[in-house]
Order: sequence, then C-alpha cells, then structure tokens
Amino acid sequence: MSLTLLDVLSGFLMTLIMHDSYGYDINGLKRYALNRFLRLYPIYWAIAILSIITVVLVTSEYSRAYKNVLYIPNTIKDVIYNTTMIFPSLFSWNVEPRLSPPTWAITVELFFYISIAFGISKNKKRTLLWVGLSIIYYIASYVIELNGSHRYGSIFAASLPFSVGALLFFYKKEFLSIAQKLQLSSPIIILFIYLINAVIFMLHDHFMPFSFSIYLNEIGKYSNILLSLFVVTSLFYRGEEVFPKKLDSLIGDYSYPIYLGHWQCGLIASYILYDAPTIGMSIEGMAVFLLALLLVFFISFILINLVDKNISLIRNKIKEQKVS
Repeated sequence: MSLTLLDVLSGFLMTLIMHDSYGYDINGLKRYALNRFLRLYPIYWAIAILSIITVVLVTSEYSRAYKNVLYIPNTIKDVIYNTTMIFPSLFSWNVEPRLSPPTWAITVELFFYISIAFGISKNKKRTLLWVGLSIIYYIASYVIELNGSHRYGSIFAASLPFSVGALLFFYKKEFLSIAQKLQLSSPIIILFIYLINAVIFMLHDHFMPFSFSIYLNEIGKYSNILLSLFVVTSLFYRGEEVFPKKLDSLIGDYSYPIYLGHWQCGLIASYILYDAPTIGMSIEGMAVFLLALLLVFFISFILINLVDKNISLIRNKIKEQKVS
C-alpha cells in the first residue's frame, strides 16, 4: 500500500519539477538526470557496500535464509543489475540477487522518471491519455483474467498511480476544491484515514475468508490510490504545516537510507541476538525489530552526514539554475 502513495507522489513531484525547475530542453533533461542520479545512487552504493560486508561476515547461507534475494552477485550481469538498480523484468521483484531487497521498486521508479522526462506528462492532453491507457490496462487485466501480481508490482501496474499523480499537477485547484467539500483537506485527518486504510488492507488476509479477501484486496488498491491523491493534495496545497520544517527535512533525509537498508539491519540484528534468522510476530522478532531500528537510524545518520550532505550541496546548485 505504501508503494502506491510513493508512486502517486513521485508522479506528481517529477511532473512538478520538470515544469517548474528543469524544463524539457536538452539542458533541462541533463540537469534533471544528474539530480536524480545524485539523489539515488551515492547513498545506494554505500549501502550496497555495507550489504556485501554484512553477507561476507554472516555467510551467504545465513543471509539467504533471512531474505532469499539478499546475497552477493556472482555474474557480470548480476553486478550490472545491482550497480544500476535496474532489474530488467516486467516483475523486477523476481530478479535476484539484490543487495538491497527493496530496489526492485527503484527499477519501476526509474522507468517512469525517464518517461516523465521525455514528456509523457508534458501537458494535460498527454497526461489524460496516459491515465486513460493505464485504466485500460487494469480493465484488460481483469478481462483476460491476469492474476493480481499484474496489478501490483509490475511496471505497467505502477502506471496508474504515477499517471494520476502527474494529473494532479494540472488539476490541483479542482482536486483541492473536491477535498475541501468532502472535509478531506486537512493533512492530519487525511493522513490518519490513509494509515487506517493501509492497516486494514495489510491485515485483512488474517481476518477475512480467502474468497472475500481477494475482492477486498482489489478494492484496497483503488481506495489507496484515491486516498493518496488526497494526501498529496493536502500536503502541497492546503497551505498549513503538518510537521515543523526541521522535522520534515529530517524525515526526507532519513526515508531513503532507511528504505534501502532496513532488511540488512534486520539481518545484522538477528545474527547478533540469536545467531539464527529470526523474522515474524514473536518476542524474538520484536527484539530483532527494535535493534534493527536502532541500527538503521545509526547507519542512516552516518551516511547522511558523510555522503548525502555533500551531495546535496551539488544538487541544490543544479536545482537553482533557471529553466531556459
């Protein structure tokens, strides 16, 4: 569910910065590409190196028992995939090894970052066409009876949340008006509703009969996309702060390294505490979770201060250049 919000947010933000910060000429594309590169890769490469060191220390057998895709690449092809975070498959989560397990989603993000840079959301007409084609894909997936993985996790599945996020850029006033009429424009309220919705659909498999659970899961995808639109609208156009600026900045700084490194920190915590792969809802699993939380914040703190702060100076200079 959280991936849907990230996709909607990414579709909106990438369209926003292409229009307001970079533009679609050659210089703008170069600055956009360089900025995205600096945002994604230096931190990732540092974490990938830490992942290799971790796997060597605990052994590949242990790391794969903890997370089956987490082991050291041993072919040139796998090295390229793990260097670029491009895992070339319609279902990139099926490609392994991955030194940072969640990077299958970065492959999807990169596909749409590039598509947006080359103008898929350059104007309203193109964006509406993009949304329409995305809806057709979803409808076709039901008509020809594709399984649910084709509507979650595949590159084409991410097209719908990305496209509606991009569309929000062009219809922000209209959507804010709808949000206000529905009493869904307060950031705190809509974030609370979003979290409740996410929890319900994360846990529904444990409480619902299987046949009903399948339908509820499908409904959850679309309610999540809709709520994600309200979340983005409330955060960007409501005009009120949800968090103090300093805290908001810290959340932004820490989110990416935590996302990339949480599995590895869980692996380290499991090894330290029990010398055996430990995952799940149990006292031992909770202990692993708490230690992993401390580790991932500590590692993120180091990487932010040693790597990201210096890179951010360069990125800010790139963003400050005017759109030609």
